[in-house]
Amino acid sequence: MSDDPDSPAPDMTAADMTAAGDDGARRASRDPLATQVSRLANKVHAAVRDWERPDLAERVTAEAEQWTRQQLVVVACGDIKRGKSSLLNAVLDQPGLLPVDADVATSVHLVVRHADEFDIVVTRLDDNGEPSQEHVTRDDLVDVASMRGDASRREGVMSVEIGVDNPLLARGIVLIDTPGVGGMSRGHRDLALAALGQADALLFTVSAEEPVARSELEFLVEASERTEHIVMVVTKADTNSEAANGEMIAEHRAKIRTFAETQQRRADEGETDADVSMRLRRVLDAPFVLTSSFLAEQARARAEAGRAEQAERLLARSGIGDLRTLLDRSADNREMIRVANLVALLRVLLGDVERETQARQRAASGDNQVAEDLAARQRSLEEFGSKQARWRGTLGNSIVRLQTGASRLVTKELNRVRERYREIIDASEDSEALMAALPAELERSLHGAWNEMVKAINDDFQSTLGTLLADLGAEGMDVVLGEMEMPEELRQLSGARSNARPDSFLDDGLPTAMQTYTFANIANSAAGALGLATGGLGLVAYGIGAAVAIPIGKMRKKSREKQRLKMELHRYVGDLLFGQEGVSREFSTELSLRILDLREQVELFVEQRLAERRKQLEREHREAQGLLRSEMGKRQEVQRTCAARMKDIEKLRGEIEPLQQAVDQRLTGGAAAGGT
Repeated sequence: MSDDPDSPAPDMTAADMTAAGDDGARRASRDPLATQVSRLANKVHAAVRDWERPDLAERVTAEAEQWTRQQLVVVACGDIKRGKSSLLNAVLDQPGLLPVDADVATSVHLVVRHADEFDIVVTRLDDNGEPSQEHVTRDDLVDVASMRGDASRREGVMSVEIGVDNPLLARGIVLIDTPGVGGMSRGHRDLALAALGQADALLFTVSAEEPVARSELEFLVEASERTEHIVMVVTKADTNSEAANGEMIAEHRAKIRTFAETQQRRADEGETDADVSMRLRRVLDAPFVLTSSFLAEQARARAEAGRAEQAERLLARSGIGDLRTLLDRSADNREMIRVANLVALLRVLLGDVERETQARQRAASGDNQVAEDLAARQRSLEEFGSKQARWRGTLGNSIVRLQTGASRLVTKELNRVRERYREIIDASEDSEALMAALPAELERSLHGAWNEMVKAINDDFQSTLGTLLADLGAEGMDVVLGEMEMPEELRQLSGARSNARPDSFLDDGLPTAMQTYTFANIANSAAGALGLATGGLGLVAYGIGAAVAIPIGKMRKKSREKQRLKMELHRYVGDLLFGQEGVSREFSTELSLRILDLREQVELFVEQRLAERRKQLEREHREAQGLLRSEMGKRQEVQRTCAARMKDIEKLRGEIEPLQQAVDQRLTGGAAAGGT
């Protein structure tokens, strides 16, 4: 490896980082700090090629190529149901632009960049594998880029680019919305990580309603390897008080800190790269920005209504203005952000080479413990074969128990709903108004009941199988059944209303006639007693009888109608919840299907994790055994090579540290206010 800081490395030189025609890159090249980092990148690039790691050299080259871009690419990632797409809609002041799904987020990358006129360009592969482009409307976006839309419209879609006239985008910022990275959605997780390959900065969304999950922390480990500039965006802040939001941020930080300590212990035992813990600790220094897309939308509505003062207060509370300011200042610091990303990449690459070199060094020194340790791990994986039947049996029994429990949960929750509405119906004085409002109220109650059932099943599953997954080396899986679209029958509740029964002669006409006759006789008797008409009043008496009987009949009819309506409402609620085609059957079926899907996802998750572990251990085991069997002379040569490489790594690392501190100070000096 050459010690000349200006010596060009093959395929990538400092000149490559300062390509002609790019004003931003030229400014970076004139910055002494950026120049020092580019020279160090050349040295690392040359070193890893000398160490026969062309894959690492390609990563340096790919990172350097991003210096030629004028735009600052910001990727938004987060677990499902973290409000990521709603957040970007609020940042862009474009409500409803990016699809916001109830179950799964976008199915492809959505790239949003500046354009003078609104436009959406979809790139898809045809039957021959050839790419083609089409322009679609805003209403088509949900179909081509969302799991909620028409599945046939998504076939072959590779990318979706949206052009929006927005001042923030005009500064050179490009936003990329990615699929949710839920613990079991490996395909979506891979899509998000692929997008980070071209990212300058990451907006990572976590919720103000619940602590950061293990799967989110694991994603952050991978994400921090690809980008150094991370902003933690806490969404749904409107659901908490200011004090509760502060406590939630403290809990987020505590979980990241604990996870970093766990990774440090694993690094001390040689199970992971020591750089992982350091990257997580750097995430702790990232800004945490509280946001609420709901409050931002309310602010927009007030502004459109001419209530500027209220709109300004709501926007300030939403935190969207703080996030926009942070992004705006990031655009000013884009060159230094890329410098920071390059420094972080160099750290990661040297850590990778160091871990590999240490293993080779120990094996070449005749340290049989290396092979013994690897053999022990290999045996533990082989033992899984004998445990597999038990594991699958345990999983199967748990699934059966979950399904049985789900049926009981459905009955319990829907009985609770029925009892609540029984009380409401009995206490109501206006059954007509209640009948009109009942469908919408029931739909909201059923949504709440469904969420309670899903939460109970998730908690039960995690407590039952969490230990088993950890024993198998598959810990970290977050089980999420998710929400589901309400059954179609519930969508039609607003039109479900029983018609009033027509008047019946036996119920209404006959009693009124009899009462008319009775009151007429009473009138005749009274007239005779008073000497008004000794022969009776004739037809006048029947008129008097009718005048008295008809109002009484109407009162009776109204009372009977009120009771009948209440009975119909009770029957309506009962049939809706527990009838032959009622909600109880719908919910039980949906939960049973979701639980079966959950079983398949668990099995796939465990198998993938075990396959990854087995592959890594087998490779390390073969290499260690080969070195242990090699001749003494060859082993001594390997030791000398490894010792020299370790010195080179330490020397390069020594150059990285002061540059890292200088970059941190530069970015801290230009950091945006408003982060927590």
